[in-house]
Amino acid sequence: MFEVLIKDFRVEIRRRFEILASLSFVLISSLLIAQASLISKDIILPSFFIVIIFLAVFTSTTSFVREMDSKTIYGLKLLPIHPYKIFLEKSLFTFLLILFQGFLEMFFLAVFSSVSLFEHIPIFIIFSFYIATVSSFSSALVMYSEGRGFLIPMLIFIFTYPVLAPLLRLDTFTLILETLSVSLAMVSLSPYILED
Repeated sequence: MFEVLIKDFRVEIRRRFEILASLSFVLISSLLIAQASLISKDIILPSFFIVIIFLAVFTSTTSFVREMDSKTIYGLKLLPIHPYKIFLEKSLFTFLLILFQGFLEMFFLAVFSSVSLFEHIPIFIIFSFYIATVSSFSSALVMYSEGRGFLIPMLIFIFTYPVLAPLLRLDTFTLILETLSVSLAMVSLSPYILED
């Protein structure tokens, strides 16, 4: 059932440099946010969510773009798996990567700034699911494009704009509604994007 997800984790484990680069980004961003928080503690939570958006941009390359670059996208399409399932497994993989790195970011921020964001875990999980779906969709949408290095970040920022207000207000209910509606729309469009 989770063939694509397991394959993605195996590939990710082999790419130690990318893992190290990603963890370095989390560590460095935590240090920078902690330094900025000396001026104002109000900057920590919005900065944390900006880091999550950047993590989604970075992890978008581990989704459909990597399949395209390694020429395995065609084999993936030939598997007896419905495109919905492929898209959902890629989104789940991205979601798990973002969750792991986001929790590390929370831990480092607690260590470096003595401010705990752990009370915001529910909204972080909801937003991580939203941004993972957006990241996978953006990756699938532009995987054939030569300008995907520019297009993916632009698409992720554009798709993130509608949830910024409820996210920064910590409005969990509205964020859940928007996450469900956008995720359902992207999942329903995924078979058309994944076709040749």
